[in-house]
Amino acid sequence: MATKRKTASSAAPATAPAAAANAPVFEAPVESWADIILRTNFASVEQDSIVLLQAASALLESDSPDKVSITLDQNLKLWIAIKTVLLNDDCPVEPEVKANLRNLAQYVVSTTMLATQGAIETSKLVSLARLNMNIAEGLLSGHRNRMIQERAYEIWQEEGCPEGREQEHWLRAEAEVSGLFKV
Repeated sequence: MATKRKTASSAAPATAPAAAANAPVFEAPVESWADIILRTNFASVEQDSIVLLQAASALLESDSPDKVSITLDQNLKLWIAIKTVLLNDDCPVEPEVKANLRNLAQYVVSTTMLATQGAIETSKLVSLARLNMNIAEGLLSGHRNRMIQERAYEIWQEEGCPEGREQEHWLRAEAEVSGLFKV
């Protein structure tokens, strides 16, 4: 099933009937997702993940051409912001991950541009939403693994740097970090 996307040429004329003026309007967030990414420089894992999950949720909940259009535009701006941040030298993302995210950004741009030609398949909206969810999950997983690695190293140092206990230290660190995520 395709969802018709409103474009400038298909939008309602400026002199719409009064009843349409009273219809509820789908509004974008006060601070856009793109603004948040630009502000965090893709360095605040939790906040960046939340933004991607919000965008995914909005894509999945878009049930009218107006909502689809606004959400696609906001998601496009989000990914352009991600791509922009990845070009910064001070962005903390590893080079290989940067390259992968730039490729994903290009996919989002091309998929969204195809939607401006009139209609977008529901499967494409779901695909964009899943992409956002998977990136959010990956960010959180990478952050969690770094925390475990750092804690395992601290445990190793606290115990006098013993040899052959890496797995024990890792498992202990993993349990501690998992406890933090459950709170």
